[in-house]
Amino acid sequence: MCETKPNCFGSEVVGSASATGGGGGYNGSMQIGLKLDIGFSRDDVYRQLYGSREILPFLRELGVEVVETPVGPETETPMLEEHITRCVDAGLKLTLHPYSEGTLFNPALFSREETNHCRMLHEHFFLLAAEAARRQQCPTLVNIHAAAGSSADPRQRLLDRSVAFFLWAHDWCRQNVPDVSVAVELQMSPDVGEPRQRIGDRYEELLEVSIASEALACWDFGHAYWNAKRHGWPLYPPQALIPRIRHVHCHDVHGDDHQPLLYNAVPWKDFLRLLIDSGFDDRIILEVPPSEFLRAGGIDTLTASLQALRAWTRQCRSRAWPRCGRS
Repeated sequence: MCETKPNCFGSEVVGSASATGGGGGYNGSMQIGLKLDIGFSRDDVYRQLYGSREILPFLRELGVEVVETPVGPETETPMLEEHITRCVDAGLKLTLHPYSEGTLFNPALFSREETNHCRMLHEHFFLLAAEAARRQQCPTLVNIHAAAGSSADPRQRLLDRSVAFFLWAHDWCRQNVPDVSVAVELQMSPDVGEPRQRIGDRYEELLEVSIASEALACWDFGHAYWNAKRHGWPLYPPQALIPRIRHVHCHDVHGDDHQPLLYNAVPWKDFLRLLIDSGFDDRIILEVPPSEFLRAGGIDTLTASLQALRAWTRQCRSRAWPRCGRS
């Protein structure tokens, strides 16, 4: 018989639901980050990549300041609480990235009823994010995909559900956990002939959801690449979207998505220059799983990617800041 463990609804959040400070906004000071899974220290792939190194101190030595942690309906609350504590104690900030496509917890099935599965799951993660903000004494962010459904679902209904979800999420966080912001991510469009659809896989739709709900936007560089390659959609965002982008997923493409910054398929340098020249000063997450660093050559590809990312952002900032009137 399998051991029963508490899932994300199985225990209460440690600490208060309110966070220190106010306004819910992240006030800049650009941070370079990395995707980091719960249970990383016990995971065979992580151990293979990092060897005998102590992972969190090693990441800090590399200049990583923030980690983004994937979560979902299967996430066990005690393990996430432990993860938050370990990361913050190591001097790292933390953001959360819930996944819910294909489940009852997806924004496609959102309603404001208190027993709605989507609402319950995301309320829980907002409270856990607030605990992270309290511990790290810095506001945090929860980055969420908009609704997804089958190709038979009316797209307008999925769009309406997405707006309703992010409007509720923005208002709920502002009222209950003011140091937690919500972002809606540019999704990867399904391939031609794939019987599904994702809201926010087009820039104009992402902008519509962001404006209507007051949610921030997350620009995923790899998703932008694939959307342009598969469908001929614009590679670069419209000017109206750029000020709303407050979170970035940076990665390259080499056959597959979410690759180290080695191949120059994705114009990630141009993307970052565009943002920084426009005043962007927020979090940039190197969203590459450890398995892809291993496939690309090992720990040196992680180090090289972080060094390239940090060097380029410094170069862009040194050029952009005087024009933006910054000191």
